[in-house]
Amino acid sequence: MQLETVGAVIMIGPGGSIRQEQLVHRAVQAAALDLVHTLQTQGIHPIVLAGPDLSWLPDSLPVIRDVDSGPFHFGQRLAGLVEKYNLSPVMYFGAGSAPLVDSQILGLMIGMLHGSQFRSGQIPTHIALTNNLHSSDWLGITHTSDALAIIRQAERDNSLAWMLQQEWDFDVRVLSSVRPASSMDLDTPADLAIVRQHPGCGPYLAAALDDPLLDRIPLERLIDIVIRDGSRLAIIGRVSPLAWQALSKATQCWIRVFSEERGMVASERLARGEVHSLIGRFVELLGPSAFFSELAQTVDAAIIDTRVLMAAAGQYPHDADRFASDLFLTDEIQNPWLREFTLAAAAAPIPILLGGHGVVAGGLYALTDIISARRRVTDSM
Repeated sequence: MQLETVGAVIMIGPGGSIRQEQLVHRAVQAAALDLVHTLQTQGIHPIVLAGPDLSWLPDSLPVIRDVDSGPFHFGQRLAGLVEKYNLSPVMYFGAGSAPLVDSQILGLMIGMLHGSQFRSGQIPTHIALTNNLHSSDWLGITHTSDALAIIRQAERDNSLAWMLQQEWDFDVRVLSSVRPASSMDLDTPADLAIVRQHPGCGPYLAAALDDPLLDRIPLERLIDIVIRDGSRLAIIGRVSPLAWQALSKATQCWIRVFSEERGMVASERLARGEVHSLIGRFVELLGPSAFFSELAQTVDAAIIDTRVLMAAAGQYPHDADRFASDLFLTDEIQNPWLREFTLAAAAAPIPILLGGHGVVAGGLYALTDIISARRRVTDSM
């Protein structure tokens, strides 16, 4: 007879060798430790942590360590872990995908998963819970034996929820009501800079983010401007409509939104070289310095998902360059196009937050929380 427990799998990838890559990887490791602690407080058992190198885990941490071996395929690896440890129901998390997930959210997931797996009632017998149907970072799945064939096919975690949605047996539910916890991911230095200001940042992660490299990101200047009534903010890139609306409701500033190329990765437009950007065309026509001068005439601060601009320009360098740009480490950027763009952003008369998809999606929700908390303090004085 199967024990009525919910298990968890946390998967972490390899780290880079350059300091800005190591900064992000250390943060992901720390977030994984915070997540393990939160899972333990909710009675999740067993907890399996899988990755190419797990030597950084504390010896006393009561988790199952399963080191990667051989060529890596996401779906086959996850399915193998589920089978090996007989995990059903199971929660899957990318190691950096849940820095703001707390016990309340986990409790909600546990209740639904437990009811679906072990109790007959209003909850369907086969459910999957996720943060994003079209780009999942974490999931909870019941009756995993019926999902293994689907899991094995997934090239990456982002596609798994959608694949389960297409399987008639599974009722996939998106926990969108628990944002920013459901949408904040640690992918770039800009994500780290935002999360370290959030009151929900865990203790291991907070310690890892106490790094002067992150002080190079002008987030504090940007927050001070956005809090001010009547200020003007531009948000550029794959902007989440609900996220910028949440920020708009929390502030008294004017927001200009330039949203384009949402889904460029999931649709494989990026891989096929089919990304097009109107803002990118302006950068090309004006040159980066003139572009930022024009931008400064219309807004007081800007948040830019630069990956769209890179892809549209045919310039999509490796993580080390992209992260160096987010941190304004211009001397360490090898790509000439990105170096020129970053130098112009650094010299702009307004604060510019550079990052990936997170800064215009989950990061906006987190900024909403940060700004709302600071406005409450200001209003109470």
